[in-house]
Amino acid sequence: MSILIGAAMIAIAGVLIFIGRPNSAGEHPRFLRFEAALVLFPPVILSFLGLGAAAIISGLLTG
Repeated sequence: MSILIGAAMIAIAGVLIFIGRPNSAGEHPRFLRFEAALVLFPPVILSFLGLGAAAIISGLLTG
């Protein structure tokens, strides 16, 4: 079960990375245009990546 949760968390992180990318003109998406978002958004993505990887590793090791 934790392997599926970990995979879902890594998928969510991937979606957040894709959504947060600037367009070809270099403009950030609307929800990232205020200054606090640029400080809060990367730790949220890193949290999803880290906790997802930990869940997958834990699920593989506990079998």
